[in-house]
Amino acid sequence: MASIINKISFKNFFNYYGEYDENTTYEFEEGVNIIVADNGAGKSKFFNAFLWLFYDQILDSDDKIKKNVKDVAVKIISDKAKNETAIGDSVETGILIEYSTGLWKYQITKSFTATRIRENITSYDSWQVIINDVEVSQTDHVLPKFKPVYDADEKNSIIKKLILPNLRQYSFFQGEEVDSIIDFGKKSSIEEAVRTLTDISKYEELVELTKAFKVKAEKDLNKQIQTGQEHNERLDKAIKLKEEFEKSLENDEIKLKEFENLYDFAEQEKNELEQNFSNAEKRNELDLKIKEKNRRVNEAADEYSSFLESLNNRFFDGNFSWISLGFEDVETEFQEKIQAFREIHYEKKAQKNRGENPNQHFHFLPLDSPDSVSLKNMIDREHCFICNREAKIGTPEHDHFIKLKNRAVDSKKDVEFVKNNLEAFFGGLQINAQPFYNKIESIEDSILKTREKEIHLNERLTKLKNELKTLKSQRKDLLISGNEDDDPQVIINRYKGAIKRIEQSSYQIEKLKDSIRQLKTKIQNTEKEIQSLRPADLPEGYLLNYEICNDLATATEKARERVFNNMINLLEKNANHHFQNLIKYNELAGGKLKFDKTPSGAIEFNYTDNKGNLVAGAAEGFQRMKKFSVVMAVISANTTKYNYPLLADAPLSAFGSAFTEGFFEATGNVFPQSIILVNDLYDKEDDMKLNDLGKKIIKNSLVKRVYVNQVPQGVDQVELVTTRKKIK
Repeated sequence: MASIINKISFKNFFNYYGEYDENTTYEFEEGVNIIVADNGAGKSKFFNAFLWLFYDQILDSDDKIKKNVKDVAVKIISDKAKNETAIGDSVETGILIEYSTGLWKYQITKSFTATRIRENITSYDSWQVIINDVEVSQTDHVLPKFKPVYDADEKNSIIKKLILPNLRQYSFFQGEEVDSIIDFGKKSSIEEAVRTLTDISKYEELVELTKAFKVKAEKDLNKQIQTGQEHNERLDKAIKLKEEFEKSLENDEIKLKEFENLYDFAEQEKNELEQNFSNAEKRNELDLKIKEKNRRVNEAADEYSSFLESLNNRFFDGNFSWISLGFEDVETEFQEKIQAFREIHYEKKAQKNRGENPNQHFHFLPLDSPDSVSLKNMIDREHCFICNREAKIGTPEHDHFIKLKNRAVDSKKDVEFVKNNLEAFFGGLQINAQPFYNKIESIEDSILKTREKEIHLNERLTKLKNELKTLKSQRKDLLISGNEDDDPQVIINRYKGAIKRIEQSSYQIEKLKDSIRQLKTKIQNTEKEIQSLRPADLPEGYLLNYEICNDLATATEKARERVFNNMINLLEKNANHHFQNLIKYNELAGGKLKFDKTPSGAIEFNYTDNKGNLVAGAAEGFQRMKKFSVVMAVISANTTKYNYPLLADAPLSAFGSAFTEGFFEATGNVFPQSIILVNDLYDKEDDMKLNDLGKKIIKNSLVKRVYVNQVPQGVDQVELVTTRKKIK
């Protein structure tokens, strides 16, 4: 009968605060049991209870390392319980698990007691911890009272029976551990699965045993021949030749094993680097593209920045004169005002000069005035021809003639008539402004073209930046495995090196296998020759013993190979059956899982389409689904009904919703009981705290119990307590 977990209770275990009572107890049934919780609400802590049960360890969430309970006991105690424990008092922390088999029901309690001796509740120095003895009790299904078990070996046996140690890797794991449960790149991985499911180890023991019998029987036979009366040199030579062939065969088999190991190591390295190599090549390619794109972005940014800086200059540069925009009327108004200014200016200037010296003001004589020649004659003759009067030298009349004649050269300096003469200022303005107001008509067109160029440069820069961002995003997405610090070229060289070693090893393996076949043929032919040369009087028992041992050795070797191959075929058949169930709600169509042998004897695990073409590069969730189908194949390929529960923490972390739905249905049909801890079905905004997929899944008849874990929001760590709500 199957082992079925009836319940688990906690006592001050991480956030599960309180005694072993209904508030800290989860009850389960055969079929699918689900615990839904948001991150930080106790899923991993729940899983840690079974780690403690099986291995006396917990997974430290701070560094993701499994540690012994005694080394991290203080961290395991509920902070609320620690805070409520006074110095000098003690607090007990523990787990209680009850499970049933066909005849018996068992209760297992693991606990420790911690005494507080100092103030700081989180310090390991503040507590004295004593690990309590494991308590195990049992009862049959008739009597309700549990009776304690005292024998240590019997206690361990009862714990092991919940899930046998050699099956725990298939039945007890956290999400990402699915990837490493079965590594088909390692020969030992598939062999371990076959050993788990079959009695092939017995065949291997028989192979070694019958081989030893054969060697001894042959030695005895040859010894008997050599001690006989009749001596045959041809027989001695044939026996010696066979021994040489067998020695060569032994050496070739040793070399074959070495090259098979080299192949396995190279294949393992290739598989480990597979994603990284693909990433590294792409990363290398992207790095070159990013470098070039960075250069172009910088050039575009510099050009755009220089262009923006030049815009200020365009306001005052005479080639653009943007400062003049909107000054069309101002220029006309300035011309009118400067003209008016000049008219008034010259008018006032003339008035001032005229008042000071009329002769300096007028440069032309009044109408009928004598010209310069006439004035000179009048001066020389001392007579005014205009009024016909004398004008002797020294008289005012004569002096007036002289002034009139010399008026243009007597004074070249204007008389100041205003305090600040702005003629030069306004003239300078007019001269300096001329390039600006001459460009006024073309400014709007210049600005429009400049705006178009700015848009073009900005769009070009934005486009380049977006392209650079896309390249960097693509490169970041490639870091699925490995580290950012890994040199892509180193990864590429290592991967190519592994490929080369695989090819070289494969060549040597095939060469050695061919040599081994030839040697075995030579040994068989030599054996026939030896048989024909054996003395007729040889005791029958020696020959018969050798022939029987030889046949047994050959038969057991073939039987071992046949059992191994049959189990591989069965695993492939069952894996495909479960894989189709897992993807039944997904749009993935057709295809088949294939187990192919490598030259070293390892198994390559591939997925092919309906036409037999290899499908590669699928998403992480799909890859994990393939692995999980093999886990279920290992379970269902067992010759007897699988009798152990599945305990899985976050197995759906990389699945899509369609895969998730198929997962719950498939596990319900393979495992007698499953307890699945997930956050993929959680919705904190919903009254039930379940999303639509969760509400759909719990309606499935295979799903028996559903709990939702919750923790209060916005409280101090010492008040953080996980509570559970039963949904189904």
